[in-house]
Amino acid sequence: MKKLDLILRNTQEVIKQDELEKLLRSKKKPVVYIGAAPTGKVHVAYLILASKLKDFIDAGFEVRFLLANIHAYLDDRKSPWELTLARSTYYKEVITAMLKSVGADSRKVKFVLGSNFQMKKEYVMDLYKMMGMVNLTRAKRASSEVVRQVSNPDLGSFNYALMQAIDVHHIGADVAFSGIDQRKIYMLAREEVPKLGHKKPTCVFTPIIPGLFKGKKMSASDTSSAITFEDTEKQIRKKMNKAYCPEGVVEDNGVLAMAKYVIFPVRETFKIVRPDQYGGTVEYNSYEQLEKDFKTKKIHPADLKSGVSDELIKFIAVVQKHFKNKQSIIKKAYPK
Repeated sequence: MKKLDLILRNTQEVIKQDELEKLLRSKKKPVVYIGAAPTGKVHVAYLILASKLKDFIDAGFEVRFLLANIHAYLDDRKSPWELTLARSTYYKEVITAMLKSVGADSRKVKFVLGSNFQMKKEYVMDLYKMMGMVNLTRAKRASSEVVRQVSNPDLGSFNYALMQAIDVHHIGADVAFSGIDQRKIYMLAREEVPKLGHKKPTCVFTPIIPGLFKGKKMSASDTSSAITFEDTEKQIRKKMNKAYCPEGVVEDNGVLAMAKYVIFPVRETFKIVRPDQYGGTVEYNSYEQLEKDFKTKKIHPADLKSGVSDELIKFIAVVQKHFKNKQSIIKKAYPK
């Protein structure tokens, strides 16, 4: 698969594609940036991130992964300040393990702690300038789908968006990669950051995978909907069996989304094991054919859930093996 095709697959929007094409032609080793605020425990929806990072790595990109510890505190103190470093360590380990689980070369990923560069003079001066350029309404709108929305927000929640806008430059990236929920922040970056004398970032957005229950984005705080990397095989199958997956319905179907955005890009084939009386084992080489068969009710929801569970269990097993002798990292990050 060509480099451009790898980057474009399973994306919702690229701004702008001609910029991306020019970058691929002109730079041998371009840099893509993604960030995560280390707040709650990582869940399996992050596998879409790992799968997409593999695409970037296979396309010749260096990945710079921001462990945004300051952001984790600014977002309504989702992480207490004293836990942000411990949680950053946990995120680094779990993301590394996830990359292994999808077959990505984790050596091509450079983890950068936010506080290591976000307190430098040049960064702080850019932040001050942004604070003078962007009004409160604009900052609030930019962060509306990212930070926790409360009736009386802290000032930190507004600075969150301004910091993320300048992070791309200060981490040394050409491309900003994120879920589509971050779009407003990066549109702010493309409009305002050039005024600081920096180039506007090219942006690659993936869709948000629906949670296992209708209308819900998967969240670690919702233990009934989120499958975590600490779940047992029994717990994974139990949660999957309760998932929203009506027969023939594709919309808001988190089970199908897992197959589309995680399983097929990594495995390239997908097998559903069934008894002979229910049609026997079937193997798919494309998501489109799976969706078609599900839509026409050739595949029952119970069988789809079983097949997706089988694959998720394999991914999760790699992460659990990575943490076998590293349980202290989790305990430090999330003390009871």
